Amino acid sequence: MKKRTLSLLLALSLLSGCGAPAPEEPEVLPEEPPAAESAALPETRPLEPISAPAIVTQGRVPAEKYELPQTLYDLDNPELDFGLDFGPSPALLAELPPANAAFYALEGGETVLVSWDNCMAEFDWLYLTPRRIPPWMDCFDADGDGENELIIVCYVGSGTNTSFYELHILEKNPDGTLTAYAFPESLWREQLPRLFDTAQVSGRTFAVLGHELVEIDGEDLDLEEAPSSGLFASFCKEQWDGLRFEGAFCLTYQSYPIPLRAAWTSAKVLYQDGIFTLRDFHLYSYDQ
Repeated sequence: MKKRTLSLLLALSLLSGCGAPAPEEPEVLPEEPPAAESAALPETRPLEPISAPAIVTQGRVPAEKYELPQTLYDLDNPELDFGLDFGPSPALLAELPPANAAFYALEGGETVLVSWDNCMAEFDWLYLTPRRIPPWMDCFDADGDGENELIIVCYVGSGTNTSFYELHILEKNPDGTLTAYAFPESLWREQLPRLFDTAQVSGRTFAVLGHELVEIDGEDLDLEEAPSSGLFASFCKEQWDGLRFEGAFCLTYQSYPIPLRAAWTSAKVLYQDGIFTLRDFHLYSYDQ
């Protein structure tokens, strides 16, 4: 029994000897490098509405008494020449039966005929591109004066990094003529980009619009100039009577000097007394 106990003690002694002896003084660990100061995101700010006067056009009395078609023209017709020679003129491109309104293309590609109730007028408008997206129409009280206005939106710009529409609001005059108030291009191409900003923080790039910001994919982006709205603009009807502008937040890079979409924007459209206003701005991720 003593021999067995002695053997166990010897084994324990050998096992304890396998570990390194404890240092006489506590080991001093190297100091951790100071944490890098976190870079702050850009400060956001409230945005005031922006406004501009409409481009006003008085409709002309039709040049002749046209025989108006009752059937929409087939824009998918492979025989359509993009000289916009529709053959028989006028060609019905859009209609709004509840408002007794219709939109006709006239020969030549830059003149339209608008019929609304008992009013009819010609306007010199662009209204179609090679993408052949037809105009759309609506009718409601856009300015709160108790009378309905006719809203017409035409697709007028398409191509590489290009897609934009024009908005026309038509009002009836006491003498039965029509006046068109067009949303000014300067409002979305010049004034809106002044509200844009960018920030680069720790290799990350952010688009900024008022109180909202969106991170842009990519690191250390070589921005060439101030952000712009590029050539992107469209209009849609809100859930209730009202209009909304939708556009783009574009950046230009040293490696690719053409403005590219980095994010989407939107704003509520107000119209009153011949003035268009954008307010309630929002910024969205490009992938959203």
